[in-house]
Parts: sequence; C-alpha cells; structure tokens
Amino acid sequence: MTGNPSLLCVVEDPAISPSSRLRVYKHLAAIRASGIDVEVMLQPKRGESWSPLLQKARTVDAVLWQKVLISQWNVLRLRMASKRLIFDLDDAVWMGKKKHVPYVSGKQARRFGFLMRFLDGALCGSPVLQAKVRSIKPGLQTALIPTSVPERVFKEISITKPNPLVVWLGMGPNVAQVEAIETELIATYATHSFLLRVVSNRPPKFREFTSWEFTEWNESSEYDTIADGDIGIMPLVDDGFTRGKCAYKALQYMSCGLPVVASDVGVNREWIQETGAGFVVQPSGWAGALTELLSHPEKRRAMGRSGWELVRDRFSDVQIGYQLGVTLREMVFPTSTR
Repeated sequence: MTGNPSLLCVVEDPAISPSSRLRVYKHLAAIRASGIDVEVMLQPKRGESWSPLLQKARTVDAVLWQKVLISQWNVLRLRMASKRLIFDLDDAVWMGKKKHVPYVSGKQARRFGFLMRFLDGALCGSPVLQAKVRSIKPGLQTALIPTSVPERVFKEISITKPNPLVVWLGMGPNVAQVEAIETELIATYATHSFLLRVVSNRPPKFREFTSWEFTEWNESSEYDTIADGDIGIMPLVDDGFTRGKCAYKALQYMSCGLPVVASDVGVNREWIQETGAGFVVQPSGWAGALTELLSHPEKRRAMGRSGWELVRDRFSDVQIGYQLGVTLREMVFPTSTR
C-alpha cells in the first residue's frame, strides 16, 4: 500500500474507442505523477459478468466510468460498489446514434439524467458538455478537460507555394461532412487554386470537384500528414450532437501550425476564431474564408502561429495531463489537498 489515493478507470476497448486512448491511456503517467495509484479495466461487454469490476471497485477510493451510458440497474450496482463515482464524457452521449447518424433518444436522455444523480464528479471535454451536466445536477463538481494533442515543433508554412494544401482529417462516416461543402470548394478553386487532401479510411465521392487527393489514415503518421498542409478544415452540420463535440480535429491542425476554418458550431468560435487561430463560418461562408487565407499567406502564417501557441499553452498533452492529474486528485480524495 502506498497511501496514495487509488482510482479505477473503466473504459471501452481502446481498439474501438479513440476516447479511451486519448483521454485515459495517454495520461496514465501524468495521473500517477500526481500521486494517484491508477488502474484500468475494460467495460463489461453485453453478456459478460460485472462481478470482477464490482469487486475491484470496492477496493479503490474512486471509479472513473468513461462515456458509455448503462442501465439504471448497472448504475445502481456501480454506485453501491464505488466510494466515489466520476464520469468522463467528450460527446453528447445523451443523444442516440444509428449507423453513425445522431438522433434525439429518449432512452439515452433518461439514462444520462439517471446517471447524473449518482455522480460525485464529471470530467467534460467542452464547455457545452459541462453546461449540460450542470443543468441536470447544478451542485456536481465538474472540470473542463479538453482532449489534448501533442505539442510539436512549430513549422513555418510556405508563403510562396503556388498550390496550397488544404487538409481534412476524419473517420469514414464523417467524409459526408466535407462532401457537403463541395459547392463552396468549387467556388474557392475558381478564385485560387489549391489541393484538398482527405485523410480518412474512405475517399470522398465528389460530383464535380476534382482538385483532391486521398490519404489512408494511419495513427502513427497522422500528424506528419497534417503538417504537410497549409490550412485545416472542419465542416460540421449544426445539430445537438455536433454542438457537444470538443474541436479535437481543429486542435490537431493547430498543433501542426495550420490555421483552421471550421463550422460555427459548439465550442469552435471560442477556441478558434476568438483566439485568432482561424475562422468559423456558416454553410455559405466557406469560399470566402478559404479564399481569404489562400490569398493572404502572411495571414495563414499568423493564424497558424496563434493556434500553435494556444495548443502549447492550453491544450497540449503536457498541460492537459497535469490538469487532469490535479483535478482527479481533488475528485478522488478531496481532503488530500487541504
């Protein structure tokens, strides 16, 4: 026994859940450095016994349950086994998703509201998520913990490149988001040539736009693939699910020194435009924003630098890891810092 507070993180399989890799496994060393003895278990799959998890939960000071909403019965079992119960969320989990398409779900909303009643703390990936949690349980201890990105060496982008590279990065189901702005891409290309790089696990299906290339996503090289670019884009539909997103792709672009153009959804205005890291736009504003950056390379460089500095100071793995360790120590064992 070390005498340190002990924490059990219960997460989805990292092979299928980016959140567990990016918000828990990545920060285990930082959590331990804060003086917490931390272990990780995978959430029971359908049909699997909960007994090993519940037995382990009884031996630690706190349990962090990540993202997945569970039945009321399982919430009660987990609550009874846990001295303190913390929830981590980086999406609007109170909504449902079917074939990657979000929808309003009464079942998910009820599960979310029920879980909130039994929590001692919540780690929220964006201010929108934090506000939602507080609206349901105003007195709950919450903390804003964005999903972090690596701090990279700043790379000066070329201001003389004749055909700048615009980068979009995302999962296959989200390629539809970049396909949806095809008309704006065509309008932009009519005034300033550029090449669009789509980094994903499937290529886009544009009807007319032809100035693009496809790069298969690879975790080990994704940042190098981004860093080749001059501008990063993040188009999103505006709905209840996207408003809860945590601007992770935009932060990835910023970490590579790219200015960002993103839909004016959720936290994007606060973290991108208001910090000088890029532009947020309405659906008809993509051509104007892209043309502005393509036509003014010095502005691209200045905004890219602002975004890179923002990541360095607020959103880097080092900064968020330290913040997470301090926050968890207070949530796990509140008297330890008093």
